Amino acid sequence: MRALHCVWFGVLVLISASAAAEPSPRLGLPIDCQIGPDCFVQNYVDHRAGKSYQDYHCGYLTNDGHGGTDFRLRNHATIKDGVAVIAAAKGTVRNIRDGMPDVDVRVVGRDAVTDRGLGNAVVIDHGGGWRTIYGHMRRGSVTVAVGQNVGLGHKLGLIGLSGLTEFPHVHFEVRYGKRSIDPFVGLETHTGCSAGKQAMWRPETLARLDYRPTYLLGAGFSVRPMKRAAMQYGLYDQSVLSGKRGSLYFGVFLAGLYTGDRIEMNLIDNAGKTLREGRSTVKQPASVQFRSLEFTQTTPLRPGRYRAQINLYRKSQKNAAPVLNFKREVTLR
Repeated sequence: MRALHCVWFGVLVLISASAAAEPSPRLGLPIDCQIGPDCFVQNYVDHRAGKSYQDYHCGYLTNDGHGGTDFRLRNHATIKDGVAVIAAAKGTVRNIRDGMPDVDVRVVGRDAVTDRGLGNAVVIDHGGGWRTIYGHMRRGSVTVAVGQNVGLGHKLGLIGLSGLTEFPHVHFEVRYGKRSIDPFVGLETHTGCSAGKQAMWRPETLARLDYRPTYLLGAGFSVRPMKRAAMQYGLYDQSVLSGKRGSLYFGVFLAGLYTGDRIEMNLIDNAGKTLREGRSTVKQPASVQFRSLEFTQTTPLRPGRYRAQINLYRKSQKNAAPVLNFKREVTLR
């Protein structure tokens, strides 16, 4: 999905930058969670002009024209846990919006959030032309007011699903004057494939944000055909299913795919027999992609534990080890 997050605030964030850059704020995490097990970065700032896209690490964890960093939760079900959005640096609240419902844009359509792509959001002014934006917050959760001074880690609200988004996250954007700045690069011109020397994150924060070019966003089983949206809602997390339908599906939601990647998926029954194999090659880069594998028969499946596994091999990797290896089990009754 093309990112249009920057549209919503318009002139609210367009301030004039001074001729010489003011020192940038040193940034902490904008979300109160454990990076890795509970939340992670799905999209970075796009560094490539034109219709293609590339993140600061020369990977594909971004979207065309994306101007921020998306810290996402694992699925929609975790919204109820009330994960806090927090100030990444001290400053003064300049703008807020609250009241937009938490809905998947694939359900309501883009027209419903035209010019309000960031949904419920907060803008903080850090002085010297620097501002940070926090978008897609939960309706009714904003806890700050315009003109209020906040410190590092001050709670601003909760992660939600408002605006132009299909997954729960905070769109965190750094602005210097009229420019969107990648906090992994800073004001410097980025030409490499790693964090820049002027990265804006505090050292302890940057240490927690190790770049992973490819990873698993979600995986699960079903006895009926699977859909990407249902996986994002956490509807395939059951560990026990009925085998009476005689069908079993395994699906995965992947992030960071490269041209030439080879994906191998297998479904294995409770006796260790392979029920179905799937082999495919990625035709073009993708920031995210959903894939599933199915097995069906006319009679009920035998009760027991069934397994699925996925291996992803990178064309550019000369060794035989998979870039991604994952196994999961489900019990059929």
